[in-house]
Amino acid sequence: MTGIVLIGGRSRRFGTDKVLAHLRGKALVDHVVDLITPLFDEVILVGNRRKELEGHRVVEDIYPGCGPLGGIYTGLTAAGTDRCFVFATDMPNLHQGFIGHMISLAGEHDVVIPCWSRGREPLHAIYHRRLLPVVKELLEKKTFRIFELLGQADTLAIPEETIRAFQDPEIIFSNINTVMDRDRLS
Repeated sequence: MTGIVLIGGRSRRFGTDKVLAHLRGKALVDHVVDLITPLFDEVILVGNRRKELEGHRVVEDIYPGCGPLGGIYTGLTAAGTDRCFVFATDMPNLHQGFIGHMISLAGEHDVVIPCWSRGREPLHAIYHRRLLPVVKELLEKKTFRIFELLGQADTLAIPEETIRAFQDPEIIFSNINTVMDRDRLS
């Protein structure tokens, strides 16, 4: 399985490039990459290249400006494996044990996604390469909502009680959109 980290957001609410913003002494992207690297055959960053990311494998979006769905398409295309676990770069509190549990449940499902009281977490989910034609069709129709894809896929939802057996989902899925969010997690 390949780990994909989406690094293409515009960081409008944050004010500067949050991919490179520091939290607890290192860049946000490095929090994610350092945690997931032991779990995957390869790790690919999908989005805009930056000089500061030269030590990482970065693949630019095939469909730029199409949001996370475009990043998922690019990741699935670039990966050397049939499945990709897609992560947002702004989630610094990922849980290795929970990620490993999700990997163990992938089976033949098209998508494995956590679901909790605040909704589904499409940027902490596993996607199978066989979804590429469906994703491409959505992108070409200018339909960028990941949830449109989920409606056309064999999706395994991981319930909140399973997530909580590893850690509070408020912690695992906390993301950084503003400088205040970052300071709160420092």
